[in-house]
Amino acid sequence: MRRNLGRLHLLREQMHEIEQERLRQLSVVSDTEKGPLAMVRLLSRIIGVGIETADMLVNEILSRGLRDRRAVARYAALTGAPDESGQRRREKGLAGRQRSRRHGMILLA
Repeated sequence: MRRNLGRLHLLREQMHEIEQERLRQLSVVSDTEKGPLAMVRLLSRIIGVGIETADMLVNEILSRGLRDRRAVARYAALTGAPDESGQRRREKGLAGRQRSRRHGMILLA
C-alpha cells in the first residue's frame, strides 16, 4: 500500500511539472505567432474551454490535415464511418473509444 501511495505521489509531481512547463510555454508565446502553441492559447481564451481541452483539440484534431467537415466529424466520432467494400455500402457506427475527442468537439461548438 505504501509503495502504491509513493507511486501516486511521484505521478502527481510529474503531472504538476508537465502542467507548469505547458503554462510556461504558453506564457512565452505572443499573440502574433503562428503554430500549435498559439492555437492552444487562442482556444483557451474561449469561456468553458480550458488549457487541457484546447491542447487536446489542437494536437489531436486541428493539426491534422482532414479534408472536409465529414472527415472531422468521423475523426471525432460524431458520425459513423462508412464501410464500403465492392457492392456493399453500410455504416460502421460510432466508435466508443473516442469519447474525449467527441467531448472536446462538442465543447468547442
